[in-house]
Amino acid sequence: MIYLILLAGIILRLISLNQSLWLDEATSALVAKMPITDIFTKFLPGDFHPPLYYLILKYWSSVFGYSEVSLRIPSVIFGVLTIYVSYLIAKDIFDKKTAIVSSLFIATSGLAVYYSQEARMYCLALLLVSVSIYLFTHKKWVIFSIILLLIGATDYVALFIIPIFFIVNFKNWKKIALCLIPLVIGIIFWMPVFISQFGNGISITGSAWWNILGSPSFKNIILIPIKFMLGRITFDNKSIYSIIIIGTSIVFGYLLLKTIKTSKLLWAWLTVPIIIGLVISFKIPTLSYFRFLFCLPAFYILLAKGIDFKTFSGKLLFILVLAINISSTSYYLFNPKFQREDWRLAAATIKDDKVVLPADSQKEALTYYKKGNQIVSIADLSRSNHQVWLSRYVWEIFDPKDSTRKKLEDLGYNKAQEYNFNGVVFWKYIKK
Repeated sequence: MIYLILLAGIILRLISLNQSLWLDEATSALVAKMPITDIFTKFLPGDFHPPLYYLILKYWSSVFGYSEVSLRIPSVIFGVLTIYVSYLIAKDIFDKKTAIVSSLFIATSGLAVYYSQEARMYCLALLLVSVSIYLFTHKKWVIFSIILLLIGATDYVALFIIPIFFIVNFKNWKKIALCLIPLVIGIIFWMPVFISQFGNGISITGSAWWNILGSPSFKNIILIPIKFMLGRITFDNKSIYSIIIIGTSIVFGYLLLKTIKTSKLLWAWLTVPIIIGLVISFKIPTLSYFRFLFCLPAFYILLAKGIDFKTFSGKLLFILVLAINISSTSYYLFNPKFQREDWRLAAATIKDDKVVLPADSQKEALTYYKKGNQIVSIADLSRSNHQVWLSRYVWEIFDPKDSTRKKLEDLGYNKAQEYNFNGVVFWKYIKK
């Protein structure tokens, strides 16, 4: 049964894999093309992540290429492996039936499928944290210590998992502390780069980026359970969306309450990193639901444990959870509206025209789609540039005074048409 579930997980993660890269994925692709020295000296000091995922992607793409599908295959692999590791964890803590059900839930989870198709580091962190939990339960201390180092080299927020090991098994605190030695050594060597990254993170305090990256707001808090349950989908009709959220919360909440006294490890895995993230987000914005993707297996293992197949209600609850997962995943996979920003179509529509951006930090996607040489500043526009495209992609953050648009219109350009490529907005301007 587990192999059939893994097969289903693979199939779901391969559907719609060829969709356009969004801005951050394009950044990953461009970093993968950089020389190693440039990654460490030019890119990472201004980024917010450790290097491991970028290095894996660099060596992977050097063999398999830089297409959208190729860049996303590593995350597909990480996602499928997580299904199996979660199965092993659930079987060890509970029983085989719970393990099968939980692995089925993870295989069909809308959120898990989405990030298993993203050329970013979050699915690698998900896998490594799951492996660390499995090794911790089996007291494989040497390999456990290596995995902790790899977690630290993948995603800083995923390190919030460390306190749960002391909480759950404090009598072995000395062994756990010894397992942190490789991680601590790695942190010491990485500290100069981290200090630079930390400075960049602090510098956005109070800015518009603060809210986007994960400020401690009610919305960001409530989005964590909502996205865990429903994935990335949403509805324009907020009344319908609210009814769906309430109904889903009743089903999932009831199952979780049934397991409140079952596993200290799983509940700590699910809650402690999020609580730490909430506290830290008052200084550094970390409270975005996708940063806690590594808590998702605990969520589904506990749900699976709450299902009692001996009763009609238990079977009904199983069907409801599975139906919610399959529905949210299907909405994402087969409805382009819920998929990623379509920079590929934007690049194709722009053709050979010049493009004006409010900030250089928007250029990665157009550069990936071979439009980088068409990006110009207002000052570089010439009389021959009869038609120009202005990016309106989150301009409120990059250009809050809308100065780029005003300068363009002062030069005699009139807005001719507006395009929305699944969240990527461009205005086409024609000179008077």
